[in-house]
Amino acid sequence: MHYAAKVRAARPLHGRIGVVVAVSKGKPRNHGVEIGGQVYSIPAGNLRPFAPKPCEAAA
Repeated sequence: MHYAAKVRAARPLHGRIGVVVAVSKGKPRNHGVEIGGQVYSIPAGNLRPFAPKPCEAAA
């Protein structure tokens, strides 16, 4: 999850990695994301693709 710097302190999911389990195609475009065994509704604009660091990808 990714949130703007001015609201990150109030968003405990910032920086967490999850799995998209439900995709919304209509408005609002919120997706169901499973993090730690719970599913959260996250606005599509707050999702970023996971890119492992180069040293993690080689392991």
